[in-house]
Amino acid sequence: MTSRVDGVAHEEVLGGALQWFSWIFGFAVLAAVIIAALHFSEERELVRITENAQPWWLAIAILLQVGTYLAQGETWRVVTRAAKFSVPLFAAFKLSLAKLFIDQALPSAGISGTVVVAKALEQRGVSRAVVMAAVVVDSVSYYAAYVLTLALALVITVVGGHAGPFIVAAALFFVMFSVVLTAAALVLSGRSSVGPKWLKRVPLLKHALALLGQADPKLARSLPLIFKSGLFQLAIVLLDAATVWVLIRSLGEVASPTGVFASFMISTLLRTIGIVPGGLGTFEAASVVTLKLAGVPVAIALAATLLFRGLSFWLPMVPGLVFSRGARKAT
Repeated sequence: MTSRVDGVAHEEVLGGALQWFSWIFGFAVLAAVIIAALHFSEERELVRITENAQPWWLAIAILLQVGTYLAQGETWRVVTRAAKFSVPLFAAFKLSLAKLFIDQALPSAGISGTVVVAKALEQRGVSRAVVMAAVVVDSVSYYAAYVLTLALALVITVVGGHAGPFIVAAALFFVMFSVVLTAAALVLSGRSSVGPKWLKRVPLLKHALALLGQADPKLARSLPLIFKSGLFQLAIVLLDAATVWVLIRSLGEVASPTGVFASFMISTLLRTIGIVPGGLGTFEAASVVTLKLAGVPVAIALAATLLFRGLSFWLPMVPGLVFSRGARKAT
């Protein structure tokens, strides 16, 4: 008979193996995307990139990405300020980078990073009720902003005649999931005794319900706070999409802003619903294809996508690792 300890150890080993496999699979898909894109690129496109590249645009792209982390930090500070707790802007900025690293290194639908941020805020003297309210407001405003921008991207895609049934179905599924999740978060905030009993039998959901029950309901359900946080969430999306446009511009091509925006949202959707950490490979493939549909040459679409992933995914992992260690030591 296998002991409970052996069973837990086996599950941990299996989970670790699956995580490594997902990373390997993601890198394999990424390599396939790069090889395919280069194969279908024309030689003159590659020559034109080197001739027309304007590297100083990269500085603008970096500033836009810094803006996304400042905006993410503000989504938490909106709630802490309302509760009269002071969290410095730079501290929130560091927590944003730490959350990014933890979410990418330990994929868990954002839960791992959120837990570390919540504990770090508590160490700064923010009460548990306010911290959990900030988590709820951040989550609700994120999904609200994402659904709004995704709907706009779908309209652009449909008008352009590029909306396939899979994209539409995936978008509708995500919208329904977002609506259910945000409604549940708002209803269950500050109500520890509410919720179906069968949900409380699932360890992860039981823990999530317990945390939601500790949130300050007035803050968590405050429409003004959700609206303010939502504006920062919208800013994050627009700054990311603008980064892709700027990177395309740095390669000597001028793309349609609406086309780039729609491409970014569709690529982000496929990254979100994918099983590979950070959408590795999935995001790149979707981005190259949708940018091509928007009129961007394949070689430039590939280069801009890889540059964007470098700035938004790989480069922040270094300071994110440093800041995450500091945040975990503080907890």
